[in-house]
Order: sequence, then C-alpha cells, then structure tokens
Amino acid sequence: MRADAVAAAVNDIAQVLAEHGEPLELAHRLVGHCAELLSAHAVGLMVEDARGDLQLLASNPLQLSVVELFQLQVDEGPCLEAYRSGAVVSVPTAAGIAERWPRFSRVAAEVGIVAVHALPVHRGGRAIGALNLFRDHEGTYSAVELDVAQAMASFGAVGITQLEHVAEGVRVQAQLQEALDGRVVLEQAKGILAQRFRIHPDEAFARLRSQARTERRKLRDVAQAVVDELVSPAVPER
Repeated sequence: MRADAVAAAVNDIAQVLAEHGEPLELAHRLVGHCAELLSAHAVGLMVEDARGDLQLLASNPLQLSVVELFQLQVDEGPCLEAYRSGAVVSVPTAAGIAERWPRFSRVAAEVGIVAVHALPVHRGGRAIGALNLFRDHEGTYSAVELDVAQAMASFGAVGITQLEHVAEGVRVQAQLQEALDGRVVLEQAKGILAQRFRIHPDEAFARLRSQARTERRKLRDVAQAVVDELVSPAVPER
C-alpha cells in the first residue's frame, strides 16, 4: 500500500467533509477509495435508516448490492454481525464464510467472494452501520491495511456526525434517509450517462457531481433530472 495513495484518498474525502458535502457523495467516494486501497473485490456501506433498520447506502461495484441486500433479506452476514456486535468481523476463507453464514455464503460464492471483513461505523458510542470489504482471494489484512480500513470507517462516521452541525434543524436520520432514497436514482443516472457517452461509471459520477456543484444543486436532484429526461423526454415544439 503506497503512502501517497492513502494520502490522496484521505485528502479527497476530507475535502467533501470540509465542504459539508452530501452523505451520498461521501459514501460513494468512501467505498471507491476502499476498493482501490484495500484490494477489495467489492465494498459496501450500510447505515441505519429513519426507522433504525439497516440499509445499503453505497456499493462499489453496483453488482455488490445484490449480496448486501441478500444479507438483509436472510438476516445473516458479516455486515449485520459487525453492526450488531459493534466489533470488527473478519473471516479470511471461503470455508469460514460457509461455516459462519451458510445462506449468505452461497450468494457470496456466486460472485467470487471468498473473504470478508466488516467494520462497524460508530457514532455517539454506538454502531449505526458497517463498512464491508469483500475479496476474491483468501487471506487476512495486514495491520497497516486494517488501520486504513478503520480510518475509512471513521471518516464515514465523521461525515454522518457532521450532519448534526449543518442540518439546520433537520434530523440526522432524515438526512440519511434522503441519501438512502437517492442511492438508486444516482446509480440509474450513472448508468444512463455511461451508456449515452460510452464512459466509465466513475466518470459519469464525476460529471454528475461537477454539475451539482456548478448549479449549486443536490447530487440527488441532478441525478433525478437525468433519469426523468430518459423516462419523459422533452417533446420538441412544433
């Protein structure tokens, strides 16, 4: 793991925090950096919704959402265990995953996941979510890698806590719920732009974010406009 890569990731996330960025944007940057820095096959971030139920906020790549959502469906998996216990959950082998979470392991195996590491995201002394690292090769993380993973989870917690200071009377959970609701819309918009301009989804996300900043609009609103345009294209005037 290169120190300059870690520094660049930390600087990028810190910039979002300094600018009071949206939780949705922070979450997507977070999972993207984790995937690159920690050689993860896939990364997911889950947080509590307004009712206190765990929901997927961001994943990289999008296909991971099937695995993450399956955990919620069968009430079994590393994310739920880390969230409920408030402790790091690390299972570095496919056999270990199968023994610990039989139903989850079958879905994980279908997408090539053979090692899992989940870190709780804490706020106010309790877990409010979990950062999940899935790998396509067996093995444990080094002490340095685990420190970086913990730092990323802490950044997620800081971003959520920051909402308390900028929400202007709006409850933190309401802000997070808005971000959760916007996740699907954002992924749809990224897909639309990626197909339209034949670009990588990451570039599509960068374009959406740039437009949101330029127009001083929420990322979710910009994404919704892209989706709406596809669903209901403007009718040319006669």
